[in-house]
Amino acid sequence: MFYKQLITVVVALGLYGCASVTGRVEDKEAVTTVATEPGALPEGEGWWYARFHIDWPEGEPIRWYMGTLIGGEVIAPIFDDYYQDVLVWRIHRRASRDGYGHVFSFIFYSTPQGAQRIYTAIQNHAVVKSLLESGKLTRVDVDDVNSITRPDIEDTSDEHWPVLVQKTWPAMIMGTSRMWLDLVSALAAEESAIGGLEAKYKNVQDAITTIWMEQGQHALLHHINAVYAYQPLLIRY
Repeated sequence: MFYKQLITVVVALGLYGCASVTGRVEDKEAVTTVATEPGALPEGEGWWYARFHIDWPEGEPIRWYMGTLIGGEVIAPIFDDYYQDVLVWRIHRRASRDGYGHVFSFIFYSTPQGAQRIYTAIQNHAVVKSLLESGKLTRVDVDDVNSITRPDIEDTSDEHWPVLVQKTWPAMIMGTSRMWLDLVSALAAEESAIGGLEAKYKNVQDAITTIWMEQGQHALLHHINAVYAYQPLLIRY
């Protein structure tokens, strides 16, 4: 097979996810209020963020499993309940000692009415409340649904990409996020919660890391390469 002749390239992504990526990938402006009068919300669609700020004590390792916990316990069931409100979506993870910290984000394209329903479900979720009370989450930020500030499909893509890539990228990352969330849900269903949710999702995160390390090259990178006709790829980090 042609892919066996490819040079294996290991990209050192390090600990920080997309923390150093420039552009609109992680818009930092958010509020924590949700409108109470759906009928007064504007018409149209746009991008909305729900940002979960995870406690990251100085000198401690990044708790990536906390984002996995939020994905499995909060986002997966809420998405199942409100999928009809979402056209395109993805998750985003970042961690950096830059003042913004460790954040797990659920990013989705919807109407203000749909965003309000999802935000309300997140804010009322028992796991979210418990994590906030324990300090494991420092806060949860959501956007102001009274104003559509990102109406275009490319508005959360990296602005340094060509416009055509900005417009088409959301479909790719949605599929990747869907696969990740399905893996989380399937692995979580096999794990016991006797030791608590954190212990459960530490195991889930470890299992996903193993899958990524052992299967990512062929299941993901090779097949993306095949879609693009095995052409050379410039890799920069």
